[in-house]
Amino acid sequence: MKTRFPFLVILILGLGVLLGIRILQMEPENLLKSGDQRKSNLSNKGSISRGPHGGWLFFDGDFQLEVTIYEKGIPPEFRVYPSKVSGESISSNEVDLNIELRRLDRVDLINFKSTADFLVGNQTIEEPHSFEVDIKALWQGKDYAWQFSQIEARAEISTEAIKASGITTTKAGPGKIKIIQPLTGEISLNEEKVVHIVPRLDGVVRKVFKDLGDQVEKGELLAILESRELADVKVSYLSAVKQSRLALKDLERETLVYKNTLTMLELLELQSDFEEIRRHLNNLVIGESRKLLIPAYSKLQLASSVYQREKQLHEKGISSKSEYLLALEDYKSAEAKYVALREKIAYDGDWNIRQKQRTAEIGQLNLQTANQKLLVLGLSTAQIELLETQENPIFTQYELRSSLSGLVIKRHLTTGEALKKDDNIFVLADFSDVWVNIAIPANNLKAVKLGQKVRVINELMGIEATGRLTYLSSIIDKKNRTATGRVVIPNPKKLWRPGTFVSVELILEERTVPIAIKAEAIQNLRDWSVVFVKYGNHFEGRPLQLGASDGTWVEVLSGLSEGENYVIKNSFTVKAEIEKSGATHSH
Repeated sequence: MKTRFPFLVILILGLGVLLGIRILQMEPENLLKSGDQRKSNLSNKGSISRGPHGGWLFFDGDFQLEVTIYEKGIPPEFRVYPSKVSGESISSNEVDLNIELRRLDRVDLINFKSTADFLVGNQTIEEPHSFEVDIKALWQGKDYAWQFSQIEARAEISTEAIKASGITTTKAGPGKIKIIQPLTGEISLNEEKVVHIVPRLDGVVRKVFKDLGDQVEKGELLAILESRELADVKVSYLSAVKQSRLALKDLERETLVYKNTLTMLELLELQSDFEEIRRHLNNLVIGESRKLLIPAYSKLQLASSVYQREKQLHEKGISSKSEYLLALEDYKSAEAKYVALREKIAYDGDWNIRQKQRTAEIGQLNLQTANQKLLVLGLSTAQIELLETQENPIFTQYELRSSLSGLVIKRHLTTGEALKKDDNIFVLADFSDVWVNIAIPANNLKAVKLGQKVRVINELMGIEATGRLTYLSSIIDKKNRTATGRVVIPNPKKLWRPGTFVSVELILEERTVPIAIKAEAIQNLRDWSVVFVKYGNHFEGRPLQLGASDGTWVEVLSGLSEGENYVIKNSFTVKAEIEKSGATHSH
C-alpha cells in the first residue's frame, strides 16, 4: 500500500505536466483578433477576455492592447496598456492610438497621449457608456484595428410597441423655471365691487323687483318707495328753477336798461339836437332814467339859451347887470343838477346790475343745491329734467336703482315696510373677479414682494387661475404669525366661490433656462436621474445633471441637447424594456 501511493502521486503529476503543455500549445480563441469584425455586447460577461487591469484584451499577432475605462475618483477616461502577447511590455511612446465612439447622436474621437505606464485619452467618456467602438493603433509601422459594441441603458422598441404603449416624445428646449412657495388661501368677494344699497331717505316700500341671487345691471330698478321727504326736495327744486329763471330774466332786462342808459348819456354828452336825441332813444328801453334825465337836460338847454341871450344884451347895454347875473345863476344851477343827475344815474345803473347779478347767482346756487340733493337721492339727470315737463308729476314716488352690475347677495325689505334712510336693504356684489386672501408665514416674508405672480388652484373643482400679489399686510397676526397677502383673479364663469379654501403657489422667482424638461419624464436608472432619448426605434437613458425645479419643469445643466427628442409620457415602459434587455454598466 505504501509503495503504491508514491507511484500514484508521480502519475498524477505527470498527467498534469502533459496537460499544461497541451494548453500552452492551444491558440487563445477567447481573444478578439484584428479584423475579426465580431461585436460583443458587454452585458454578456466573458465574451471578451479581461486583462490584469480589468480591461478588455485585443490582440493581433504579437501585439496586444488592454483597454480600460478608468473612473475611480476622477471623470471616466480611457487608459490603454500596450504589450506583447507573451506579456512583455511595450513602451507607450511606441504606439499611436485613437478610438472612435459612435453614439446614437454623435461620434466622439478620442486621441491619446503617452504616460510612463499607459496611454490616456484626451476626453472624458460621458455617460452612458453606450456606443460602437472603433480602435485604431499603429505600432512598428503596422496598422491594427478592432471593433466591438459597448451597450448600456439602451433598448430597441418596435413602432407598433411604441404606439401600443402610448410612448410620447417631445423636443428638449428652453423653458421657464419658477421657484414656488406653496401656501393656502381663501376666496373672498372683491370688496371694491360690493355695494350696500340704502334708501337715502325715509319712506314706505310699495313694490320690490329683485330677490336674492338675481343678476342686476347698473341703473336697473330694484324697488319703488313713497317718501314725503322726496316730495319736499322735488318741490324745492322746482321752486329754485323758477326763481333762478326769474332772476336771470331780471338781470337780462337790467343789463339792457343800463346799456341803453349809457347810450343816452353818450348822446347827451355830445350835446346833439334834442329832436335827434329823441329819435335815437325812441325805441330803446331805458326806464326811470329817461324820465329824470331828459327834463333835466331840457332845463339845462333852456337855461343855457337864456344865459347866452342875457349875456349878449348886457354886453350891448340893453339889459341890466342884475338880469344878466340872474340868468347866469339859473344856468349854473341847471348845469349842476344835470351833472349830478347824470352821475347818479350812471352809479345807480351799475349798482342795480351788481344787485341783479348777485340775485341771479344766489338763485343759481339754490338751483344747484336742489339738483344735487336729487342726485344724491339717486335720481338721474334725465329724471330731474323730466320734473319740469311732467303735467302731473308724482312727487312722492322714489325709484331705487342699482349703482353697480352684480348679484343680489342680501335683501332686507318687504312690500309695505317703513324704511329709515340708512337701512341696509340690498347688498350687491360683482363676481367678475374675486380676491384670494393668502396666509404668508412671517419667516417667508423676506422673499415676498408686491407684483409677484401667483397661481391659485382649486383641486376639487379642477380649476386654476393666475394673478399678481397686489396687497401685502404690514401687520403680523399674533395668533398664527402670518401676514395677509391678496391676489385678484378673474372669475368670468363665477366658478370661484367666496369662502372656498384653495391651494396657492407664490412664484418667488421666474427665469428662462436653456434646457428645461417635464418632471414626469425623469426616471431613476442605476444611480442616475435620466430621461430616455429617442433615435429611430432606439431609446437610451441619458444621465442628467439637474438644476432648479418648480415641480412641473426641471432645469437640465448637462446631459441633454436642445432639439433632442425625449420621452415625456410612459417613460416607465422604456425603463422596463431597458432593464429587461440586460444592457447594464460593465467595463
